[in-house]
Amino acid sequence: MLEWLFKYPAQTWREASLGFENAWPVWLLAALVVAALLLIIVSLRRRPLSVGRRSWLLVLQGSVATIVLTMLWQPVLDVEVAEQGENTVAWVIDTSSSMGTDDVPTSRVAATEQQSRVSAATTLVQRLAIDEQTEFDADLYALGSSLTSAASVEQLTQLPLAPLTDVAGGLDELLGTVGESALAAVVLVSDGSDNAAQIDAQWWQRLSSAGVPVHTVGVGRISRPEDIELSDVSLPEQAASQVAVTATLRITHGAGGEARVRVLAGRDLVAAQDIQLPEGVGESVHEVSIPAGESGIRQLRFEVASTDALMDPDQTNNVQPRVLRVVDAPRRILYVEGEPRWEYKFLRRAMGDHPGVEIVSLLRTSPNKFYRQGVRDSDELADGFPVTREELFSYDAVIIGSLEAAELSTAQQLALRDFVSIRGGSLLMLAGRHGLADGGWGRSVVSAALPVILDARLAAKTFERVRSQLVPSVSGYRTPWLALGESYDDNEAAWLGLPAVADIQSLGAVKPGAVVLLDSIIDNRGLSSAEPALVSQRYGKGQSLVLGSSGTWRWQMNLDSTDQRHERFWRQLATSLVDGVVPRISISASRSVYRDTDTAQLVASAYDADYQPLLQSTLAVQMTRPDGSVRTVELQSDARQPGLYRGVVETNLDGPYTINATTPLGGESPISASVSAEHWWVRESGTAENFTNTQQQGFLQRVADVTGGRYLSFSDADELTEALAQTNVALKREVSLPLWDMPLFFICLLLAKALEWLFRLRWRRL
Repeated sequence: MLEWLFKYPAQTWREASLGFENAWPVWLLAALVVAALLLIIVSLRRRPLSVGRRSWLLVLQGSVATIVLTMLWQPVLDVEVAEQGENTVAWVIDTSSSMGTDDVPTSRVAATEQQSRVSAATTLVQRLAIDEQTEFDADLYALGSSLTSAASVEQLTQLPLAPLTDVAGGLDELLGTVGESALAAVVLVSDGSDNAAQIDAQWWQRLSSAGVPVHTVGVGRISRPEDIELSDVSLPEQAASQVAVTATLRITHGAGGEARVRVLAGRDLVAAQDIQLPEGVGESVHEVSIPAGESGIRQLRFEVASTDALMDPDQTNNVQPRVLRVVDAPRRILYVEGEPRWEYKFLRRAMGDHPGVEIVSLLRTSPNKFYRQGVRDSDELADGFPVTREELFSYDAVIIGSLEAAELSTAQQLALRDFVSIRGGSLLMLAGRHGLADGGWGRSVVSAALPVILDARLAAKTFERVRSQLVPSVSGYRTPWLALGESYDDNEAAWLGLPAVADIQSLGAVKPGAVVLLDSIIDNRGLSSAEPALVSQRYGKGQSLVLGSSGTWRWQMNLDSTDQRHERFWRQLATSLVDGVVPRISISASRSVYRDTDTAQLVASAYDADYQPLLQSTLAVQMTRPDGSVRTVELQSDARQPGLYRGVVETNLDGPYTINATTPLGGESPISASVSAEHWWVRESGTAENFTNTQQQGFLQRVADVTGGRYLSFSDADELTEALAQTNVALKREVSLPLWDMPLFFICLLLAKALEWLFRLRWRRL
């Protein structure tokens, strides 16, 4: 009705500016209106009428004069409009396998009758895109593994559903092409489940800079309460033999209840565990402990299933394959002690049979004499503390006990500092009569790497024989490797139940950024005071820690022989020292499992023996395919990040793939100990679209927001016409739309004259 009165739609009025087509000046129009009003006033004064009646006639006759004069000036709307046939809207329908899911109501009335997502999408496009009234031409596309142009909606319905969704690649291709007519906007009708792994920060930037609004219509349910999905499994790539490995499972579920997790190696059941899926959350995380077993490659299969078989009709997404590499190559820790003492003995005993960690100790028994344990050959540490950086950098962590800093030369101290910052190793300094500040470490080059500011005085005496209780700080209770119990209460009771240590060494001020993990509680005449006892910080690529006591051996001596808290503390501490160590060579793929993709993206980092980035144009690695064939792959150097190499390899066979590299590398001495890196991943077909098979509303919303478009749910899809009219980048021409024949003008004239004659008839004053 409003559009009929004002001749043009409201959107046109909002975007237009008012003007006059007649060349006569506007001031002349205003003058004529004023003159007409004056004339009417003079004529009315000659008539014997009351003031009220004269006012009514003045309003009515003045309105007629104003409207007639305005029509003579020929008012127009100046607006930019898109000419039909000059602009195109690209209608893109997701035709991947997930779009075959029947979860879209056929109508609002028959909500129980479901149709497939792709059927609902094609019906919508048929209704809105193929419209003779629209000012935009329609280009139709199908988007699955790739972007395909279609001549008609009927052709879209005949295309097979693709095993993969590559929204990123399809939009890149579409927005990067220039057709015969301008691309005004894109309409993407999809469930938003992109599983081609092409989305990164650069893609979002390209999408935004294209300058074309992408309107998204989400189809499909946002959640599937009846489905359980094993979304991801986090598992270490490598583990020592005969240890327990913790796998973290991320499970998506619409409802709570009991479920069972099974881990299989081939046909053998490795582990099984019942878990409780919490109510009211869409996703939960669970941990499962599995035995690593003997050394070798283990292909594991993680499965999760509801105890109610009717609850989970689609069990394809309940399985995740993983590969675990079990090796007998333990990480090595160099432990240097300046004097024989109980802490040394009990620390080595606690670590004696710890798999995955090997203690190589260097104990000074007298001046210039050292006792070596755990060395691999007679040459290792033959001259005492490593003299060269290459020798020191071959270890993963270093523990320094009651040893004076003066025992190391300036070059050795520099190497120890760089061991943390450049090599990425871990350094643990222990308290002792000749350790920390009392050993002159506060004045050494190494002090820059420590998490505390040690006393730098020559006569520093910070080591005391005082009984104190070591207890975790708030941060310590939150640190997994400091846990001595399974629950928080058990952990707290385990720590409070430990015997007191008999010595303590002041650590000084804690540096900014360092974290206090253990406090030392000293009872002095009924007054308790706390001092930092274990402090940690990141320094460069590595980490450094300081322990302000050498009396943890008393835990073992004063506890029952079956109590394992002392062993657990040192084993977990040693594991934390070597876990985050930077390897000389590392290779990784962007995903653990590639589903229905033909390529895998690889990234490798490589350092020389001195842990400087390896500067080569390419890095040759060996790839073993599932059929046993071996190929040499050249990874290209990343110019922006020295030591980093990238490449893409072909993965068209289902099964496990492995990639490995071995030193010596270019520019290194052949006598350097060889170092190798290996990475495994799995490729499988026909499962990609079964994972995350719900509408990814957040992704579709972000695509629309980044491009300046609008997200609509399928139930609101009729608003697309208005969205396209308001938000587009069409080529437009400026036109003047005439308003003199607007129906509102004629209706106002008729109403004004009709009211005037009615008043005159009533007043009997014609």
